[in-house]
Amino acid sequence: MAKLRKLRVALAIAEGGAIANAARQLGLSQPAVSRALQSLEAELGITLFHRSSRRLAASEAGILLVRRIGRAQEQLRIAELELPAMSGEAARSRPSLTIHAADHEFAALLAVAAHGTVSAGARQAGLSQPALNRSLRALENRAGLPLFHRTTAGMRLTPPGEALLRRVKLCFSEIRQGLEEVEILKGATGGQIRIGALPLTRVRLAPVAVERLLMRYPEAEIAIVDGTYGSLLMALRQGDIDVLVGTIRRPAPVEGIVSEELFEDDVVMVVGARHPLAGRRSVDLADCLGFPWVLPFKGVPLRLQFEAALRAFGLDTPKRVIETDSVVAVRTLLMNGERVAILSRHQVHHEVEAGTLTILPVRIECTNRQVGLTMRADYVPTPLAAALLDELRGVAAEISEARPHAPA
Repeated sequence: MAKLRKLRVALAIAEGGAIANAARQLGLSQPAVSRALQSLEAELGITLFHRSSRRLAASEAGILLVRRIGRAQEQLRIAELELPAMSGEAARSRPSLTIHAADHEFAALLAVAAHGTVSAGARQAGLSQPALNRSLRALENRAGLPLFHRTTAGMRLTPPGEALLRRVKLCFSEIRQGLEEVEILKGATGGQIRIGALPLTRVRLAPVAVERLLMRYPEAEIAIVDGTYGSLLMALRQGDIDVLVGTIRRPAPVEGIVSEELFEDDVVMVVGARHPLAGRRSVDLADCLGFPWVLPFKGVPLRLQFEAALRAFGLDTPKRVIETDSVVAVRTLLMNGERVAILSRHQVHHEVEAGTLTILPVRIECTNRQVGLTMRADYVPTPLAAALLDELRGVAAEISEARPHAPA
């Protein structure tokens, strides 16, 4: 990735329109600014500015890159406001993160935060421990606050450290996306994108959309990341993933995120293909209670809704129950025995198509779940990300159209 110093030079030239103006803004000599720009253009293999006798005008590539650099710098400016507020003191004059902080300082923060110790962080960053410690101390001096609790067990982020880590990750995410946009402009069919996928979307939505995306961008590096909603939401807010696909939470649990509904997924009652109830045209809810069950854990919204539906019919809750949050375990238990389960229709699509599981014709009064996309409110997709979002919307429309009506 291009050095921050060079990227700041490109931004200053775009803002000032001339080498001399950029040099004054950054406190550098004009030859130093010229060399930095030439080095950046050589590194990227493209012209970022068109030269004239009076000013420098950004090329198409320059416009793309400068926009992202400006967004990256904005993340560091936000950090400069957040950190003094967390100290409980008035902001003091100190070297600016946006102007003076260097790549190696941010690299030290990222490495130690990821690995928990200076020694492991130094190995990951390819630095000596003394060098990494110096970089970390320099960044803490700029921040004016300790970024880590140093303990015998390792290094743990302080609240200011967590805040700065988030902003630094978002900063580098913007830079990475800007460099990818330049490469796409040069004709590349690659780039990187990370998708956070919740259980409802790992079966069809995310995999099918990714396969279609790769037909358009065959060199793209795609990662589908699973996890809990909480862990994926944190990764989204830090820029570790680009989009979260799954059940939408309303209202949003944190500020700064937006959601887009793609389709509603209904809850169905499922059994193995050889189950005694499989194939019947008519099944009552009471018929199912004579069999053992697989259910979500107590307190989970779907379990609470199911138990409320049973009470509405004057029925007792199942007695012989295995509790699990693993869809794989549920499928195996259903195929190998006579248990009954409540699942998302979307989660058992392939097994129903293959004839290994059967959806019973029983109406369950459980609230349909909204499935869709969750992104940062300020997120600006790259062409690759925009193409992924289009594919996700297309696959979701197919899923919605193919869904049968629930039995009356």
